Amino acid sequence: MTRALPILTLILAALAGPSAALLAAPPQRGEPVLVIVPPTADADALLAAAGARPVGPLTAPLAVLATGDGEDLAERLLSAGAWAVRDGAVLARLCGA
Repeated sequence: MTRALPILTLILAALAGPSAALLAAPPQRGEPVLVIVPPTADADALLAAAGARPVGPLTAPLAVLATGDGEDLAERLLSAGAWAVRDGAVLARLCGA
């Protein structure tokens, strides 16, 4: 049990940097965005209401990569009910794409 705590601490420290970069990155105009949606929301309907469209065939339970036109895409997504909108390109780099 005494070895588990240092190992867990190292794992959490290794994950903290990329997570902080993802959460702090504002969306960039013309780039995909990571849309964090409430668990009860219909992500496709939320995107459609904001004039956005999903990127890729898969979505996560609380997030979807999306794209759309206009400088106010993030504001439209937030108005449609998204919890947060972040830079999707950062996520792609973290995943090695």
